[in-house]
Amino acid sequence: SAKKLIEEKIEAFGVGHLFEVQQNVIKRIGGKGECIFCGLSDHTADSIKSMDGFHIWWIEEAQSITEHSMQLLIPTVRGNKGPFGASQPEVWFSWNPRRRADPVEKLLRPRGKARESAIVVRANYTDNPFLAQHELDEIEFDRVSNPDRFAHVWLGDYESMGSKVVIPALWIDAAIGLDIDPTGRTFGALDVAGADDGGDENACAIRRGSILTHIDKWNGLDGELTLRRAMAMWNDAGSDDNFYDSAGVGESVLTAWAGMGRRNECPKGMRLTAWNGGMSVINPDERIDPRNQRAPRNKDHYANLKAQAWFSLRARFENAYKKKMGREYDATHIISLPSDLPYLEQLQDELCQPHKKESGTGKVLVDKQPDGAQSPNLADA
Repeated sequence: SAKKLIEEKIEAFGVGHLFEVQQNVIKRIGGKGECIFCGLSDHTADSIKSMDGFHIWWIEEAQSITEHSMQLLIPTVRGNKGPFGASQPEVWFSWNPRRRADPVEKLLRPRGKARESAIVVRANYTDNPFLAQHELDEIEFDRVSNPDRFAHVWLGDYESMGSKVVIPALWIDAAIGLDIDPTGRTFGALDVAGADDGGDENACAIRRGSILTHIDKWNGLDGELTLRRAMAMWNDAGSDDNFYDSAGVGESVLTAWAGMGRRNECPKGMRLTAWNGGMSVINPDERIDPRNQRAPRNKDHYANLKAQAWFSLRARFENAYKKKMGREYDATHIISLPSDLPYLEQLQDELCQPHKKESGTGKVLVDKQPDGAQSPNLADA
């Protein structure tokens, strides 16, 4: 679409005699200027490494660029010269933000602030003096009738309530440092990644009542060492009821737990329960909203336990947002994230990463790794 627009502008300005337009290239006739167009999806990104001598790179729809493509692009660009004799090349990214965890966001706006080596311009319809009246009418309709769509599509905010994101970033922000009563039972959880270094990581979390009190991550340990590390955290926090992700490599935890039990090495009173997101929902005949007798039942609404669990967490964050805004909320189903929690920024990014989908039968599914994103291990825990 970018190439087609440039072709139309060449024609509109009457300078077609100065350019040679090919399928994937536009060349300057009588000069050395050349503009090529190529994809940056993962199956073509390796071709970027062979490019040399280009001065300016423009990445359109940059919110869709994966981590893999970004890792190939940036080192390639650094090896080139800048435009018009400058010492450094220029890279232009244009995008409409989706979530904070997108690679382009982490590159240019880490922790929500523009990096020093970049110029970040927020440009919206309010900066466009050429909009036709029918476009302004459509924008005004969204502003009044669909504020969530309006904020994302027209103002460049992250995808939110009205989008496919399960937990809006606004709700997560509301839970940080939320003042709630730190009482209730203590629970622990372990998301198991396996023994390989790098990539996927183990994650452990502990909550007391409705407050997430501890979170940690690590990689490279086998099942027993991973379990022992989590058990030490749970024991120090007084958590007797603990859960682990039993899918895949998580089976090693059960083997390790059984072995420790035979050797009387398990802390007295500590319980370990398997959790598998692919299992059927719990409380299948209960309504998804107990206050509404016309609401669908859990078994008819959610495709599996993973979807049910993520939407239960969503409800906790929604109540945190309602409390912060002074609205009526359910104090028994809420969450608070301490502002000094380790890995808090990563946790925020992971919590707003999953998207909701529908199964072939119309039930709710959750995609935790949309668009090639990394596994949200802290959020899973």
